[in-house]
Amino acid sequence: MHPRLINTYIAKKFWVPFFFAMGVFAALVVLGDMFEKMKNLGNGITTMWDIFSYALATFPNWLATIMPVACLLGAISVISEMVANGEWTACVAGGFSPKQLFKPIIACILVVAGATMLLQEFVVPPLNVKANYIYYTRMKPRPNYNQYLENDVLIKISPTQMLYAKTVDLTAGTMTKVSVDTYNDSWDIANQIVAEQMVWNKDKQSWLFADGIRRTFVGNMDTQEERFESAESPFTIRPEEMSIGRVYENLMGIRDLTKRIRFHKQTGIASYSAETMRQSKLATPFATIIMCLLGMPFAISTRRKSKIVNILTSMVIAFTFWWLMSMCTSMGENGYINPYLAGWGPVLIFGVVVFFEFKWLRL
Repeated sequence: MHPRLINTYIAKKFWVPFFFAMGVFAALVVLGDMFEKMKNLGNGITTMWDIFSYALATFPNWLATIMPVACLLGAISVISEMVANGEWTACVAGGFSPKQLFKPIIACILVVAGATMLLQEFVVPPLNVKANYIYYTRMKPRPNYNQYLENDVLIKISPTQMLYAKTVDLTAGTMTKVSVDTYNDSWDIANQIVAEQMVWNKDKQSWLFADGIRRTFVGNMDTQEERFESAESPFTIRPEEMSIGRVYENLMGIRDLTKRIRFHKQTGIASYSAETMRQSKLATPFATIIMCLLGMPFAISTRRKSKIVNILTSMVIAFTFWWLMSMCTSMGENGYINPYLAGWGPVLIFGVVVFFEFKWLRL
């Protein structure tokens, strides 16, 4: 049989168990999340529509999490079914090597991995903002909730200057209750600017203090003060370049993480947490492929078609992989290991395992 026909046949067989697994896992996760959120119905504000809307907004994030496991189950199911029906043996007898038969499955996995990346980059972040809005205004209401407002922000704006703001709203380009402290070489405070507000001026492309006091510290006890209505700020980073939001980094896209890392480096803030998450997301497609390659040879040894065995095998491999990835990510986020090692370490470790697995099985 022509290789193209075989590839098409195997690729078509992959999608049935893949979508079956996606449907089952997605239904379990979404229904479980909805049932957990139903406990908020007693607050007199939350409605079933709120819970349903929240579930829809968080669904793409769950989908992106489920896709690698569905890929693994689809790959194992295709191979084990071909083995059970004698199709695998017939293909090998016809001159096809196992690696050739793996290629159409890997191609399907690459398509899913690419879709997962696009989902995490362009769909999940904006829907997460919507989900947070529903949660904090309808399910667990917070007074005067503003999802774009960040409280108690501390930024290092130069080696000897620290900026503190009670609230920051980057969408409006405003900061309130601002204090900029300048220190000398001994890290004693030399002068201080306290202002009611700091506003981004689009025309001047700079931050301006409004209604403030400039203090100069003379000796240990004496200070000189000067009031002003408006003054230029030493802080020069534009609002669109800043990243101080409350969004969890695991729900941010690669572009947003890159922006946060750049901002952290500009302001002297440790960026290993965001860098770890960025490297983990970049490694996701490779992790999905490695995880599937780890389980695919197992299916060849399964002589009887058993969906239960396939599901159990997929879950064991997936959770082992996720456990190592979670452990490395946690260590990277806390600065115990290099962020690049935290993101790519599990891929490299299991990549070596796959290499020796294929070599041992002579595939």
